[in-house]
Amino acid sequence: MSKTNHITIVLSFTKLDTNGKQTEFKRRFANINPEVSNDQIKTFSKLIERLTGETYNNIEVIKSESI
Repeated sequence: MSKTNHITIVLSFTKLDTNGKQTEFKRRFANINPEVSNDQIKTFSKLIERLTGETYNNIEVIKSESI
């Protein structure tokens, strides 16, 4: 069985500028508790949205595992 060592969460959203060009913005959070559940990650994302006023389109979870 593999063991999760590190988790990084990347929250991203796309914004249009005045010329109609799409720009992707990302916020990265490293060293997250390896025992975190998907529901806790979603709750974390909602908290960050409330703090920053941004609305994220995508939640990416990057896991580092020992096998």
